[in-house]
Amino acid sequence: MKVTRARLAVILVAVTLMASACGGRSLSDAPPTISNSEFVGLPSNTAPATGSVGSATWALYRDPTTIDPATAFDYPENTVIATMCESLLRQQPDGTVVPGLASEYHYSSPTSLAFTLRPGVRFWDGRPMTSADVVFSLRRQMDPQLGGFYGTALDRVSAITAAGPDSVIISLKSPDYWLPGELSSMAGVVIEEAYARSKGQQYGTPAGGAMCTGPYELGQWIAGQNLQVKANPDYWDPELRPLTKEINFRGVSDIAALTTGLATGDISGSWITDTSNLTQLQRTDSVAVHVGPSFETEFFIPANLTGVLGDLRVRQALSLAFNRKSFSAAVYNGNAVGPRMSTNPGTWGYARSTFEKAWNASPEPTQDLARAKALIKAAGAVGKRLVIGTSTGIATVNTAANAWVDAAQAIGLDASLHNVSPQNYISLFSDPAARSQVDAFSSTTYGDYADPAALIASYTEPDGVQNYSGYHNAALSAALDRARAEADPIRRAQATIDADRLVMGDLPWIPIVQPASFLVLNKKLTGAPSSFAYMQAPWLAKLGSAG
Repeated sequence: MKVTRARLAVILVAVTLMASACGGRSLSDAPPTISNSEFVGLPSNTAPATGSVGSATWALYRDPTTIDPATAFDYPENTVIATMCESLLRQQPDGTVVPGLASEYHYSSPTSLAFTLRPGVRFWDGRPMTSADVVFSLRRQMDPQLGGFYGTALDRVSAITAAGPDSVIISLKSPDYWLPGELSSMAGVVIEEAYARSKGQQYGTPAGGAMCTGPYELGQWIAGQNLQVKANPDYWDPELRPLTKEINFRGVSDIAALTTGLATGDISGSWITDTSNLTQLQRTDSVAVHVGPSFETEFFIPANLTGVLGDLRVRQALSLAFNRKSFSAAVYNGNAVGPRMSTNPGTWGYARSTFEKAWNASPEPTQDLARAKALIKAAGAVGKRLVIGTSTGIATVNTAANAWVDAAQAIGLDASLHNVSPQNYISLFSDPAARSQVDAFSSTTYGDYADPAALIASYTEPDGVQNYSGYHNAALSAALDRARAEADPIRRAQATIDADRLVMGDLPWIPIVQPASFLVLNKKLTGAPSSFAYMQAPWLAKLGSAG
């Protein structure tokens, strides 16, 4: 995955709306954390539904702003679009990639990827999906005038051509075996060309709507109130024909209102991104909290490598000083693990046994204040200033920032907080001038598909759009390039593991913890995935009665 700075702004706008009334949380009296073996084995699905449901209300932490896949990136937009629109390839709940709107795909050469389109697929208006629609959709993603988020995901593409009514060929400048993963995400969503051209800039808005092929079609969308989707009676895939006839998506930014709505049944379910109400929800009789695999890692992010964090020994010392078990317990109620690698086990969408073997062979970070103090002394950093960005209006961010200040002060650094409003916290990700005020800040981030490289490349490559500090490691870049150009999945995984180990050694970003994915469902419902696949695949179609 590659993202733009504009895309990060969308992500952090999300964070500003997740402010919790409970404020920061204590890191003391922590319950035990989930074990590594339990975390690696988290289930990716809830129990299958046994019957249909008339309607459901699904909470998002805010209202969606667009349903255009090219310009959407955040939990609300992805959740809604994935319910309605489909990609050439499809992500399974366990992260594997399988055929989607393309019934078959293969590399005819290292620089040519061919797709055979599935017959009988129609858009909601009854028009058949054609190769022209696919070519239009992918080229539209690459159009810089659109200002979309996924053009860089297709940066090795030299041409996209329709070889026939049911055949599309993507020609590449150089081998790219990350591309199928990208085409199982928003970058690969197919929309109807004629409809999109007729709507122009209004496509994806309440005024322009959308035209896709998925199991649900857009119903009434009243901006700021409700976005309704209705079951598509002519959907092509019998395995995903909707069990719930109508789903109403509602933005609920107030955490107390979300908790009350779930408890009373006014809200049927939600994948929660703010965990400040997690303990309360786990104690609520009317709902079940399903814990599943995630793509996410929470990081401590250097804003620059010219100050105190430019010395690797300081970064190593901070990692050693941080109490990850207490943080996991306080923020995720123990449903997170220490990062043996920099990426979450939920990202093992291929060559799983290869990744798992490397994970098991890697040490879990542990707190070692004595060693951390020795590193700070050896670096000549005792008493040096470290400014950490925070916002007291964002509970999860503020908890992390205060924990980092405590860790830094415990090993001899002069650590302090730079507080900004929730609205301005996004500037740390989008504005170099804002980052010049701090040495580091924290965030949770993820890739678009289940491959550790999808996230690593975004902040370690010299042109990576999350590379705020100018970091570069030639060996790391070479390992990523080997992975991207490698057809064999085992060797690709091994090259990615090499890259991940270099990340863990060099700590361009310091991984804090790797949380699970949290699905909250009314106990009368089941069938939705408990994994992070909800961000890209149409799995709400399996939501139905629990019996």
